[in-house]
This record gives sequence, structure tokens and C-alpha cells, in this order.
Amino acid sequence: MTEMFPVIPERISRQTGTSIGRVPAFGSTNNRFLLVDGALVERTGREAVRQWFDLMLRQQIDRVPIYRTGGEVRLGVDREMLGSKLPSGLIAAEIERNVRETASFCPAVRTVRDFSITRRGRSCHVEFTAELYTDETLEVSTDV
Repeated sequence: MTEMFPVIPERISRQTGTSIGRVPAFGSTNNRFLLVDGALVERTGREAVRQWFDLMLRQQIDRVPIYRTGGEVRLGVDREMLGSKLPSGLIAAEIERNVRETASFCPAVRTVRDFSITRRGRSCHVEFTAELYTDETLEVSTDV
């Protein structure tokens, strides 16, 4: 059977954050694309990377077919462990690993550092700094 969505390749060519191009702006509070006078609002550069993190870290691993990858590394964060009785240190380490692996798919990101993970019941608040290939940094703060 042929897959409807292509598999995301393991190796993605690198590009700088300013050459990512345009992406339609997505509102994280209302879960809709943003429109002004009927036209899509666009984001570029650092804001496009920030939105990329916001959307990718919402994904649950292998839940949405279009985000499936061909190898061991997967996009998204495993939320099933948040409701478990695993030690919070293990959960934080797994979330950090999921974030690092997901960040490896963004062609504008060189590395991520300075993690802070705060557990909030059945969710976690994650903060980190992403270093881009343009030598800029981007502070990311999101709930997973």
C-alpha cells in the first residue's frame, strides 16, 4: 500500500534562519491561521522558527501521518508519560531528548541549550534557547 504522505528524510539540508522564507502565521491561542482583510498574515526569519517550534512541540509522536519520519528520530513530544508515575527527573530528561531530536529537523537551528522544564499536573512548561545558524539566539517558551 502506498503511503499518502511522504516520509520526512533523516538528512535535511541546512539553511539560515533568514532564508527560511515565508510561512502562514498560525495563532496558538485560537488554533487558526491568522487573516487580515481576508489575506493570510506571514512570518519570516526568527518568527517563522519560533512558530515552527510552537507547532512541532505540540505534535504527539507518530500521531499525525504527515509528521512521520523514516528513522529512529521522531518529531514531537511523548505526552503519555506525563500522566504516569515515572520520576519527574526521568520525565524531564525524556522531554528534553524529544525537544532536542525535534529541533534537529529544523534547518535553521544549530543547537538548543539552557533547558528549564516545570511540571504542571498533566503538562509541562518547557523553556530553552535555540541557537540559529545566523548566530542569533531565540528564546522559546511553550507548554507540552
